[in-house]
Amino acid sequence: MSQIDEAFIQAYAAPQQPTNLPGAGEVPIAPPLTGLHGGPHMRMQPTESTATAEPVVFTPMPQQPRTTQVVQPQATHTNTWTPEPIPAPHYPTSVQPPVAQHAVAPPPAKVNNSISATPPPSVTPPSTERRPLSTFAAPEPAPTTAFQPVFEVDAFRWPKITDDLLSHHSDLLIPVAEHLLDVCEQGRSLVGIAGTRPNVGCATLLLSLARLVASVEKSVAIVDANFAKATLASDLGLEFQVGWENVLTGELPLAECVVKSLNDRMALLPLANAQAHANELLNSIHTSVTAGVLRYHYDLVLFNLGAAGQPPQDFAADGVVQQCKLDAGIIVADSERTGIDPMDTLISLFGSRCLGVIGNSAA
Repeated sequence: MSQIDEAFIQAYAAPQQPTNLPGAGEVPIAPPLTGLHGGPHMRMQPTESTATAEPVVFTPMPQQPRTTQVVQPQATHTNTWTPEPIPAPHYPTSVQPPVAQHAVAPPPAKVNNSISATPPPSVTPPSTERRPLSTFAAPEPAPTTAFQPVFEVDAFRWPKITDDLLSHHSDLLIPVAEHLLDVCEQGRSLVGIAGTRPNVGCATLLLSLARLVASVEKSVAIVDANFAKATLASDLGLEFQVGWENVLTGELPLAECVVKSLNDRMALLPLANAQAHANELLNSIHTSVTAGVLRYHYDLVLFNLGAAGQPPQDFAADGVVQQCKLDAGIIVADSERTGIDPMDTLISLFGSRCLGVIGNSAA
C-alpha cells in the first residue's frame, strides 16, 4: 500500500479516544502555536472569570458615503452585526419584471441602421448573443422568375400564305384555335404539330394558329423541332446563327437563343441548322428544362415536329414528345394522298393525347 493510500485511510478513519485524558479539574496545556513567521502565538486559557465577563459588543465602522449625500450610520445593537451595503454597479442595468408563462413576449424592436449626429436618449447594453456570419454579409438580391430573351424584334415578318389563310379561311381555323385555348385552360399547354410527309403544311398551320391565339392576348412560344428541315426562322424573316441545338449541348442558356416579338406577343426558339444526330441532342437534360421553362412563362407552346411520319424526322419527333412530355398533338395530313402507314405512325406517336387530324387539300 502506498503512502498516499495510507494517508487517505487515516484521514477518513474514526478518531480514537486518547488514553492520557486529563483528570477532573485539570486544564490541558497546549503547546504554543507557531505563526507564519515562526514567532510564538498566545493561546487563550479558560479561567473562572471568563464565564462572568460582560459580553463583547462589536460596532462596525460607518461606511464612507459614495455620493455627496450624507448617509447616517445605522444604530448598533448589542451582539448584532450589520452587513456592509452592496456597492452600486458601475454600468446601467435594467431589471424587467417577471413575465407570466401565458404571456406573449413583445416582438424585438427594429434596429435603426441610419447614422445620426446626436446619440440616442437611452443606451442599451451590448448583447452577448452570437450572430452567424451570414448576418454580416450583404443581403442577396431576391430571385426573379421573369424570363427575358436576349434578342427582341418589333414584329415578325409573317409569310403571305398565313395572311391569306386568316383572311379567307379563318372560319376553319378559329374552331381549332378555340380548342387549343380550352386545352390550355386544363393545364395542357405543350402541343406538338406533326405532318404525315414533308411540305404538307405543318409549319403554315402552326404559324396561323399561333397568330389567332396571340390575338386574344395570350402569350405564345413557337419551337422549331424539325431537325430534318429547320425553316421557322427564315419563314419569319430572321437570320439566326444560334438556336435550340446550342441549348441542348449546353453551350448557351435558353434566354440567349430565343427571339421575342414585341408587337406579336410571341417568342421563337429556332433551329440554326438541320441536325443529323438529333437523338443524341434530345437525350440531354436541357431538353426537358427547355420545355419546363417555356411552359411556365407562356400560355401556349407550339412545337413544329415536321414530317414526323417519315425518317429521319420520326426518331427526332419521338424524342421531343417523350423528353419534353408534350400534352397534346395535332396531325396535319394530305387529304388526297395520305396513306395508312404515316397516319398510324403519328397516331401511335401521340396516343390518347392526339386532338385530331387536319386535312390539307392544297398540299
